[in-house]
Amino acid sequence: MNEPYYWYVLYVRSGAENRVTDDLKRYVSSRALGCDIDPFCPESEYYYRNKKDRQLGRTYKKRPLFPSYVFVETSMPPKEFMREFGSYFYASHDVIRLLRSGDSDSGVALPIDERRRLEFLLKGKRCLERSVGYIVGDRVCVQDGPLKDSEGLIKYINRHNRFADIEVDMFGGKVKARVALEIVEKTE
Repeated sequence: MNEPYYWYVLYVRSGAENRVTDDLKRYVSSRALGCDIDPFCPESEYYYRNKKDRQLGRTYKKRPLFPSYVFVETSMPPKEFMREFGSYFYASHDVIRLLRSGDSDSGVALPIDERRRLEFLLKGKRCLERSVGYIVGDRVCVQDGPLKDSEGLIKYINRHNRFADIEVDMFGGKVKARVALEIVEKTE
């Protein structure tokens, strides 16, 4: 996407993320808009414990990284975005609201620092892949994956089910997300 570009965040009904994403893509393709618009739902890998799937080599599946949130990446400025999509959001049964970080129309876009933090975690993809690390005492050291150099985001680790809960700043608050993390070794 060419600079400047914006990320807008929709809060949607639980389980409707993919439906809203597909519906937005159809809405955009039916209209002649002069800019690129890419609705997406960031995903996260998770360990799937089904024995049959593991035997077939399918040990990881994907699920929404932030349940109930859909992101829209576009070069459309906030006022134009609201003018173009306001009626769509109001008419949709699945869209609860467009998140805002202020009172003005310019506050509908995700702030640049928060967007860059998410882009860093996603590594240019729409999926947060699994990370690999080890535990030394009380400290987590991530060797490989998107959480490398981001150990401070980790709030909880479940070694048995191979996941970690992280907290990400979004719109002035903390949003929790569950990501795949394999701990290969624990030492004291």
